[in-house]
Amino acid sequence: MGMTDDDDTVYCDIQMPLAQGRELLLLVTTLRESNAHPTLNRVFERMQYELSTSIDIIEDPPSWGFSCPTHH
Repeated sequence: MGMTDDDDTVYCDIQMPLAQGRELLLLVTTLRESNAHPTLNRVFERMQYELSTSIDIIEDPPSWGFSCPTHH
């Protein structure tokens, strides 16, 4: 995955406490369902997936050896 001069992709990786993650998931879900920003629908969908997956891992850690991320 190389970056090129014409690559205009924006990346965002944000960490937050579980309660804020739940609140953000609710906000993103509400925004997506409102269809007020149709060009962001795919972004909202990805955010929902990332947030819900992360929340699920914290609330119900998988048995395959998940370990908590290190905090820097």
